[in-house]
Amino acid sequence: MRSFFTLLLAVPAVFADATIDKRQTANTIPGKWIARVDDNSVLATVLQAFRTLAAITPTHQYDIGSYKGFAFDAPDSLLTLISTVGGIKSIEPDTKVFASAPVSMNPDVMVKRALTTQNGAEYGLARISHRSKGQSGYIYDTSAGAGTTVYVIDTGVYTQHSEFGGRATMGANFVSGESATDGNGHGTHCAGTVAGSTYGVAKKANIIGVKVLGSNGSGSNSQVLAGIDWAVKDAQNKGLVGKSVISMSLGGGFSQQSNDAVKSATSAGVFAAIAAGNDGKDARNYSPASETSACTVGATDSNDAKASFSNFGPVVDIFAPGVNIKSSWIGSTTSTNTISGTSMATPHIAGLAAYLIALEGSRSPSALCSRIQSLSTKNVITSAGSGSPNYLAYNGNGA
Repeated sequence: MRSFFTLLLAVPAVFADATIDKRQTANTIPGKWIARVDDNSVLATVLQAFRTLAAITPTHQYDIGSYKGFAFDAPDSLLTLISTVGGIKSIEPDTKVFASAPVSMNPDVMVKRALTTQNGAEYGLARISHRSKGQSGYIYDTSAGAGTTVYVIDTGVYTQHSEFGGRATMGANFVSGESATDGNGHGTHCAGTVAGSTYGVAKKANIIGVKVLGSNGSGSNSQVLAGIDWAVKDAQNKGLVGKSVISMSLGGGFSQQSNDAVKSATSAGVFAAIAAGNDGKDARNYSPASETSACTVGATDSNDAKASFSNFGPVVDIFAPGVNIKSSWIGSTTSTNTISGTSMATPHIAGLAAYLIALEGSRSPSALCSRIQSLSTKNVITSAGSGSPNYLAYNGNGA
């Protein structure tokens, strides 16, 4: 204890004790916590004080622009003591996070454009390239997302799949006890909708997989925050800010820490497409869907009705096809699967964001989401849900 009191003497205590959120839900992970560090504090200094006082090593550290924090394991009985560490702003329980895909089917300013048509495309691609439903063919500009990178924060990506043609790599794995390989299929499916040669919106974009969910399709909020932290830093280190997109087809209950991390990512210049969630409820009660700086995505079906499972409300920015979407899958280099969820709608928007960056140039994340909204087909969605915008994604090709 002597070294800790020496530290307090060297750095006068000017911080109020951290607020502690001890809520318990079905998805709370016992004994696991996430601490937010005050904006004006130095993360390394706070971590040193934390380690000295609590004798605990953090499981993850986060430094995403203005969002600084760390995850740790501790019994409830230590929280009051930990809250006295100078620089810790708030503590909330770590919670389970899930891939947003409920239904599995059978495996299996306008610039001049150089348009091409993919005949026989899946209905989701056809829908976002036509103003009216029931059309066939995907009409898109041949730039097709070239020079952009999409970080798919999910279950991993099967990078050897033929849909990716060498454009997909795995960047990081935050699931302990599992390899970086996608053992679920969800992340590979989402990546295929983003940038697959057959099923993708932005067919020339690069994919970087960031594994935060396990083979069972679930993970923890602390793992998701680690994935966001890694993706933003990778984009910064590679000069990809303004040319990169985060796609997150996952979510859980409301978490201020999760929302703050996404807000810091968008503040750093990285666009984030987020699934609204699949409970058929107001998305304001879910995270990171409720973060207003992200582009939150609801799902529609082939008849332009809001999917029955799709969350809704004023935090939803845009809708995209999300029912019976066919895309790449694990198992072989040509495997496919047809599944449904706001998870499937979200990569349509992540791909559209990459497509527009390549076609029209870099914008701030908020301006890019606004551009997607302005291009959208208005007032065609039936039963969009209370407070939802009636905006269905459209790529602006003129068809």
